[in-house]
Formats: sequence, C-alpha cells, structure tokens
Amino acid sequence: MLRIHFAGMLTAIITSALAVPAQAQQPAPPPFATTKVTDNVYIFRYGNHQSMFIVTPAGVIATDPISERRPAKPYIDAIQAVTKAPIKYVIYSHGHFDHIAGGKPFKDLGATFVAHANAKARIAALKPDDVVIPDQVVGGKRNITLGGTTLELNYVGKNHSDSTLVMRLPKEKIIKPGPRTMRARNSLTCRTFLPQ
Repeated sequence: MLRIHFAGMLTAIITSALAVPAQAQQPAPPPFATTKVTDNVYIFRYGNHQSMFIVTPAGVIATDPISERRPAKPYIDAIQAVTKAPIKYVIYSHGHFDHIAGGKPFKDLGATFVAHANAKARIAALKPDDVVIPDQVVGGKRNITLGGTTLELNYVGKNHSDSTLVMRLPKEKIIKPGPRTMRARNSLTCRTFLPQ
C-alpha cells in the first residue's frame, strides 16, 4: 500500500514539474490591444479597461482615456494606426478616475471633452492634475454627429456612478453601456441589434 501511495505521489510530482515549463512558455497577453468591431468602430483594451473609438471622415470620437498611472500614448497610437484623422472628441463614460485620468495628451491634440454634468462638477471641485475638465456637458440626452456618424449620449440615472453615460451608435447598432450599467459578464461593450 505504501509503495502504491509513493508511486502515485512521485508521478504527480514529475507531471507537475513537466507541466510548469509548458505553461511558462505561453506568452503573456499584451498590455493593450485594438479590436475592430465594425467598419468604423474599434475597442481599445488597456490592462483591464476598455474604451471605444469611432472613426469618421471628419475625425475621431474616443471614449475614456483610461490612463490612470499609465501613459495615454498607447491609446493615441492605436487610434493613429487606424486613421490619421484628428481626435475631435473624448467622451467620459463616467467620473471615476480609472476611466478619465490621463486625458491631457488628447487635449493637446485639440480634442473637445464631453461628460455628464455631475462628472464635470466633481472634477471641477477636486481639480485633479491628471484629469481634463470637460468642455461640454450632457444633462439627460445629447447627440454628437461627426462625419455622418451619430453618437447618442444618454444619462439613465444613478447606477455605477451618478454620471454614467450610455452610448449608442444607431446606424452601427452598437450600445456601449458604462461599467456595471447592465448586469452582463462583458457589458463594457456589447453589440446590440436594435429594431430598424
């Protein structure tokens, strides 16, 4: 009985030792990646955060700089790898710093910042160094049209924050809820088919 137990333990140890090098050889995912969703809509992932950018003939609409404690340059580089069109707008999905920090490089490129009125009030009161105060605000609903593409910004009440905007691209049939606005495992950007 002792031999069988010892043989089983020895087999487990050898198997574990051989499996570790195989696991170690798998490359780690890159810290950022860009995924094409439609002809003009892209998702940019940076660590555990995601943003969306929309490319139009007249320029780009980007969401959330997502650059708290990391540079915004990879996001800007990802946009510029897709298009040389200027970044015209940056939309804050809500007022939490892990989403809105690091916007200064976008502002330096001439982007107009848009957020819910509650987000602007909070940012203005706290005056964080690494957050751009929005130039324009949304109360309940607002549309931004750029280069033939319309992005609807909708405030649907308190949820993850008191400033979360749900973004909808009607032509592309895409809804981008804010984090935890909907109870879905991957709700950060979900493609939704809307009635025609």
